[in-house]
Amino acid sequence: MTEADFTWATPVELELHSGLTRRFTNAYDALDFLEAEWPTRRGLAYQHAVLLCRNTLRSPKTTELARAAFIAAATEAGMPQCTDPSRLVSFRPGKKAVA
Repeated sequence: MTEADFTWATPVELELHSGLTRRFTNAYDALDFLEAEWPTRRGLAYQHAVLLCRNTLRSPKTTELARAAFIAAATEAGMPQCTDPSRLVSFRPGKKAVA
């Protein structure tokens, strides 16, 4: 199984408590954030998101359910989805202008 097997059709972009935004493209990214950086680590939506993201890594049939659970957990933790594309931060190098 490859990462493409559990990649979401639409990425999830969250506004973090720090004021930054962050993009999550698949269940692996979400699970890593849930287990290593999540601000609360409690709540029903959080537990459900962890469970579904783990299950998705074993069987990609629940990929979009894991995405929905991750969004619910983010809402529960007070991290809304980013709706302003200008606030998204990219760490990818941009193309250099040709003179």
